[in-house]
Amino acid sequence: MPDSIIGRRDTGDDRWNWGPPKIPGRQPDNRPRLPLRPIVLVALGAILIGAGVLLVLLSTGGDDSSGSQATATRSSALGASTSPGSTAQATESATPTSASPSPPATGNVRLFIWSRQQKQWLTSTLEKEEPGYHEGEAVPFMLQIENASSAGLYNVEVKYECHTSNGAAFDYLSSVATEDSDALTTAPAPGRREDASIPIPDDSTFTFDGGGRRFRVWDGSFQQTPEGPLPVASCQNEKRFKVSLIAQSGTVSMIWAGHLASRNDWGENQGASSQQSAIHVEATVNEMGPQKLGIGPDAIAP
Repeated sequence: MPDSIIGRRDTGDDRWNWGPPKIPGRQPDNRPRLPLRPIVLVALGAILIGAGVLLVLLSTGGDDSSGSQATATRSSALGASTSPGSTAQATESATPTSASPSPPATGNVRLFIWSRQQKQWLTSTLEKEEPGYHEGEAVPFMLQIENASSAGLYNVEVKYECHTSNGAAFDYLSSVATEDSDALTTAPAPGRREDASIPIPDDSTFTFDGGGRRFRVWDGSFQQTPEGPLPVASCQNEKRFKVSLIAQSGTVSMIWAGHLASRNDWGENQGASSQQSAIHVEATVNEMGPQKLGIGPDAIAP
């Protein structure tokens, strides 16, 4: 039996359309209509599965890339080092260290000698006065750096006549003796306890220089152990010490004493009183100086 034919006409059209009647669940050509929900679900599932695979691939690729990149970076930084020790050495050598430059060290340098007779500091050699010192005693000296640069480095060289053709002179450097303690409190000395002191190294060429001998400093400090006495040889002419000072402020003062050679150590007529002219101590500070003072034989008793 032939399929039924039915005519249709849209409301805005005068023409008739003829065809088989619409059957629920079928397409216009009466083919069975597939359910919509299962199709949509299947499509969504496929999309989700694809997205998951893509994320896994991207994640795996990212890990490999970052690992390789980190390995390459580390290899480049360490070079050929293969142990923790060599790595540390490479780091240290690659990081240069430099000390901060010291400020310009300026100022005025003055040298004083203590007159035991006059009980004062003088800036002239002790020549024609009654003997104030004896052989075997120590004559105080004071070096002052006025208007010193704060934190400035001052390299001091103290030079002394150790021996002349007439005998021994200042055979070594020492501390101020108790008999001259007024020298530490009399102006222009600071008049208070020192800010720093350091042992004066022994002279290895003889054994009678004793111990407890020190350089004393006010308004400053020592950068390192004094160097000397130089040369390392028996007393022939001059010897010297090198002392590095760091200024704190104001006027830096350093006090020490020159020991007058004794005939008991050097032999008859070989002590400091046997000299025919003054014996001297000289001080040089950086490029400033030198300053030179001494004591004549008339001021030294046997």
